[in-house]
Amino acid sequence: MGQAGGKGSDRAPACIVPTSTQIRRAQPQLTSKWWALQAEGKAPVPLCLDVYGKAFSSMLEQHCGKHRSEHQRCIRSRKLDPLNMSAWYPECGEPFEIENSCVGGLLVEIDKRCSGPLEKAANAFERVSGDLQDARLKSAMDSVGQCVAKVASAKGVNPQYDAEAARRRYFMSKNVMLR
Repeated sequence: MGQAGGKGSDRAPACIVPTSTQIRRAQPQLTSKWWALQAEGKAPVPLCLDVYGKAFSSMLEQHCGKHRSEHQRCIRSRKLDPLNMSAWYPECGEPFEIENSCVGGLLVEIDKRCSGPLEKAANAFERVSGDLQDARLKSAMDSVGQCVAKVASAKGVNPQYDAEAARRRYFMSKNVMLR
């Protein structure tokens, strides 16, 4: 997710948002225009972090944390460079792919449960032409943050994701990398 949890840490950072790649992979299942704005970099990452980064991090840790931990342990135990994907992916890529699939499931849950606030935020963002100080945008974004926080603390959130497809992606990618 583009941010480290700290040296030697298995935990997600305190504030994080999904990467553009994670959003693009989930996009066929997402309905809100907001995700395209974020994936294309039109909605700035600092804005997203401020609005729902803490709540998303909490959801990530709760639902996908075991995969992150497994990935980080693998990298540490083999003394691999976490910034050199070609070095760690062949050995440690499977939990990485499963975590990314889990993130896709989280995005679908947020999209379903927060569709109204996400759409209002997308529309407000397009109307203000990038003016991040606009009161309408701030209000719409506050609603997104409140909704994501509500989802993060809700009982019964059960992101659906295909771990087996993630494993297949890993094995196919690993085979390509090792050629």
